[in-house]
Formats: sequence, C-alpha cells, structure tokens
Amino acid sequence: MIIVITPPEFIPHEESIINRLFENGLHLLHLRKPGGSRKDYENFIQKIIPAFRNRIVIHDHFGLVKTYGLKGVHLKYEQVAQWKEKNAYHHVSVSCHTVEEIDRIPFHTDYLFLSPIFDSISKYGYRSKFDPDTLKSFLNSTDKQIIALGGVDADRVSSCRKMGFAGVALLGYIWNKSEEAISRFLKLFPTPVLSIAGFDPSSGAGISSDIKTFENCGVYGLGICTAITFQNQNEYLETRWLTFEEITRQCDIILQEFSPRVIKIGLIKDFTLLDQIVAYLKQKLPRTKIIWDPILKASAGFEFHRHDDRKKLMSILRKIYLITPNAEELSKLFSLPAENYNENITRLQTVCHSLRTNILWKGGHNREEYPTDRLITATHEYSGSVSRNKHDKHGTGCVLSAVIASRLAQGYSLPVACREGQLYVSDFIQSNDTRLGVHPSRYSPLFKTDLHRLPLQYITDFKEGMSIPEQVEAACKGGIRWIQLRMKETDRSECLKTGAEVKAICQKYNALFIINDRVDIALELDADGVHLGKEDMNPLEARKLLGNDKIIGATCNTFKDIMTRSVQRIDYIGLGPFTYTTTKKKLSPVLGLEGYRNIMESCRKTGINIPVYAIGGIKEKDISPLFSTGISGIALSSLIKNSENLTSKTEEIINLIINKI
Repeated sequence: MIIVITPPEFIPHEESIINRLFENGLHLLHLRKPGGSRKDYENFIQKIIPAFRNRIVIHDHFGLVKTYGLKGVHLKYEQVAQWKEKNAYHHVSVSCHTVEEIDRIPFHTDYLFLSPIFDSISKYGYRSKFDPDTLKSFLNSTDKQIIALGGVDADRVSSCRKMGFAGVALLGYIWNKSEEAISRFLKLFPTPVLSIAGFDPSSGAGISSDIKTFENCGVYGLGICTAITFQNQNEYLETRWLTFEEITRQCDIILQEFSPRVIKIGLIKDFTLLDQIVAYLKQKLPRTKIIWDPILKASAGFEFHRHDDRKKLMSILRKIYLITPNAEELSKLFSLPAENYNENITRLQTVCHSLRTNILWKGGHNREEYPTDRLITATHEYSGSVSRNKHDKHGTGCVLSAVIASRLAQGYSLPVACREGQLYVSDFIQSNDTRLGVHPSRYSPLFKTDLHRLPLQYITDFKEGMSIPEQVEAACKGGIRWIQLRMKETDRSECLKTGAEVKAICQKYNALFIINDRVDIALELDADGVHLGKEDMNPLEARKLLGNDKIIGATCNTFKDIMTRSVQRIDYIGLGPFTYTTTKKKLSPVLGLEGYRNIMESCRKTGINIPVYAIGGIKEKDISPLFSTGISGIALSSLIKNSENLTSKTEEIINLIINKI
C-alpha cells in the first residue's frame, strides 16, 4: 500500500498534483493541514476529482467524511484515549511512535502508522530509534497492519516490504521538491495497465497473454475477464459470456486500488456491451486512454459481432483513443473497399477527425512483401514495415495492442508506441515455429543494464606514452563503468588484440565494454554492444547480427535523427557534438547548450525516453549545464585522456556528475 501525506502547509497546484498522483496509482491520501479551517479543507477537497475522494483519509474536521464521501479519519496517539466514535467511521487509522503504543490501541484500526522508521526527510533532526531486527521480529508476530512512516524514499520501499510492513507513507520524499512529485512517485512501482478481455486457456491471447506482455514491457498488468473461452491455439469450441454486472463488479474492486492511465479492451460480446463498458470506464476514469482491439472474428474462425450497429459504433469510437483493426475488421467496421488504398486513408482520416480517435490499420494479414502497419490520425499517416515472417502465431493482435498500451502508459508518443508494438510482435512471431510465441526478453526492463544509471562513458583514443588498455585501466580505477573502444583507421588484427585486453579489464571492474563502428569485431570479441555512427551499419541490421541481448547505440545530431533512430531498436543515443572537438574528423554542426535544450524538450513532448548522452568537446564547466537539459549522461574522451592523471580526473568528473543528478 502506498500512502501520501499532504504537506502541512497549502502549496501552489497541490490539488492538481494530487489528482495526478491518484491517476498514476496512488492508493490513499492523508489530508493533514494543522491549523487549517473547515473551509480550507472543503476548498481543497472540492478540487479533488470526485471519483478519488473515497481514497482520502482526513486528520481534522471529521464531519467532512460523510459530506464528501471520504475514506475515513486518522488520529494521533494522544487522541485515542478520548475517542468515543469507534463505530462512526468506516475507516480509522492511528499514528504511533513505539511498538508499545501499537499494543495499547484499544479498538480495531485499519492500519497504524509507525514512525520514524528512518531518519526523517521532512523534519530535520528527527531520527529513528528503531532496531531493524527487533522491528522485523515484531512485524512478523503482529496481526495488525503497520505502515512505515519517516524517511521513506524510493530506495527504502523494498526494505520496508522485506521487514514486513503492510505499506509505506510518504511525506518529505514527495513534497520536498513538489515539481518532481509525480516523477518521484512513479519510481516506487511500475505503472498499472488494465486489460478487459476474454480468458484463453492457452494464454496465447486474452487477458493472460496481455498480462504477460504488460509485465515484459515493465508495467504492472491487471486483468478483467469478459468471457471464458474453450480453446487452444489451434481450435476454438465455445464462449461463455459474462454479464455487464459481472464485469463491472470486477472493475469496481480493482479501481478502488488502481487508476490505470491506459486500458485495453479485447473480446466483448457485442456493441451494446462494449458501449456500456466504455461509458462505465469514462465515468470512473475520464482521462484514461482506451485502446480497443476489435475482435470481430477470432483467429480460430469463431464469428462474434453479427449485427453492426453503425450509429452505436460511432458513439463508442468518440470515447476511444485508439482502435487496432486488421484489413478485414477495418472493412467491416467502416464498409471500406479493400482495393482502394488512397480513398480508404482519406476516409479514415475524416473519421479520426470527426470522432477524435486514432486508427492503427494492422498489415500482418495483407499480401505485401513487407507487412506495413499504418497509424492514421486526424492529421497524419505514419507507417512502419517489418520483414514477413514464415511462422504464424495465435494472439498476435492481442500482443500488439498490449505493447502499445504499455508504451503509452510509460509516456511514449502514439507513433513510437505503435512502432514498438510492431517490432515486438515481429520478434514474438520469430521466437519459434509453433503457434504459441515466446515474449522477447530484450523488451523487459530487467533484461539489460539500465543505461540511465550509467551517466559517464569513456571513449578511447590514442595517447602518446600510454596504451589504450592502460587508459582503460586508469579510468576504471577512477570509477568509470562503461568503455567504448574506438580505434579509427586501425587494422582488424590490432583492434582484436587491443579489444581482448580491454574486455578483460572491463570484466575485472564490472564495466560495460562496447565497440565503436565495427559490428564484426563486437561479434568476435563478444562485446556488450556496439556504437554506430550516422554512416555506419543500420541498427536494424546490427540487431539481426548481434541479437537482442546486446547494447546498440547510435549517433544523432538533430531531433529528426532521434526520431529515425527511435524505431531502429537502439538502446541509447550519442547526441552531439556539443562544441568543436578534435577527436572526430567528419564533424556535424555543433549543438551548444540551447541545441540540447531544444532537442531534449522535443523528446519529452513526443514521449521518447531513450537514454541520451552528450558528446563532443565537453569541458568540466559544461557538465552541470548539460545535465540541466535532461540528458542521461555524457561521453568523454579528450577531457579524461589528456589529463596527467586519468584516475584522479575520472574521480573528479564522477563527483561533479553525482552532485548534478
């Protein structure tokens, strides 16, 4: 359980931040404003979206609980002895500061705060007096729900769970930098995404397939069942439909705890039920994006929607963010002639404009040599192609829409999310030669090193009197954990010899080892990856050769370059040059600080969150301003190489970076 406590004073835009916290999965809010009047509290509560008010626990003015349908009340320990309204509220919780106080609570509580578990963030000098082992023993022996409060941040949530706490309450971690409240909160647990679909016992499609996809993409998967199907990956026998009441009963209990920003709808009995479910969801979560995968005909041949109600369909689509039909489904939904492509695109753009929706026309069932998915919005058409796969898979449409839902929830733009989905499905289809695919591990955030956590890369260069392996050893001693071996205009045998030495040093220091440009050498040395320049091999070709478990970086100079690279299965971007550099012969236009600001802002607006590393002529004075633009890190060569003591210089730079991120 994640609880946020409001700051003691009213702060600008606080209600807006809290609404966004709820939308991103906040379980409960404790409204605590010492000295605040009843009117102050009412003004505050009235600005909270009504659907979220039943998640608010109030510390004062308890009469507002019934007035606004709040969750309940919270007491200080000192109030317990005089508390006379034990049965007046659905929820009661209490703050305690010792184990003995917990044992002395004379009535049932929903949970108890215990604080400070760690040294407080919000109260300077308020230190923890708890012994972790004693605390763990107590938590394992009590049947009461204890919430950890005091000094809890993202890094300590896991420790609290391991000790046995039922949840955590956050105050200083969230509000010390209120402008970062949302991003800090999102670090606590994966974003939830909900699938409303049928149950397929083979898990090739339906909610179990969706949840596997969600989890593999790094979001938390939730599932609501609309039907029990009797099938395997090859044969479909029967469907047993659930009623609207049974479906919404599942939703009611799930939505008490979660507020998914994206919901995917799959197998639904008919348009009437779809209309009811969409209306229900929009009433509960008005800002949630709904993706509808219109299963008008199951892959095994079972026909579902027999009576298309055009008027009702148009009404439904006004509430849906994206639909993902194949060509046959598209034709049924919009009565489009299959042969007239240009006319169809024009008509679909008109539909998107009038209904404020988006359409992803899936190309896997088309006869093109390269299957092409086409994303159609009110103003644009985007297309992406992949190689045609010889294997057929059950449930690819479910997987595609689940990936898109995951990426949208993670903040990707719609075009990028759709392209990610297409590439994911391509890997899924190629995973084996059966009808049931294996989810590609390279998309999992647990699969590779999180490059966002490696803010410094050293790029080797020639230095008189010091070999490249000696440079790498010195830099690694100074703390660098990412080496790019760059040996321009050196023959293959020398690269392999030096590379083998550098790899051994990197393994000694647990550092990443990648090769500049030369995919063949990266393969032979089994390096951790490769960095590709703008004139080098296409990253998609490199991915085929290197496999999914290797890191591929790419050079970019403009936001347009980044847009191109973002759909080429790369893991990071080297963006530059920052200024003039002598280490690169064919220099692109320098970006300067303003160039980085503009490009990083464009990345944020379009949902591109690939790690970006600044490169090219960077000096120590540039490090702090560069990190302020939102980059993930910097790649250095001359600044380290040309120093008298590479180890000391590396340590200095790392300390500079630590103070800025």
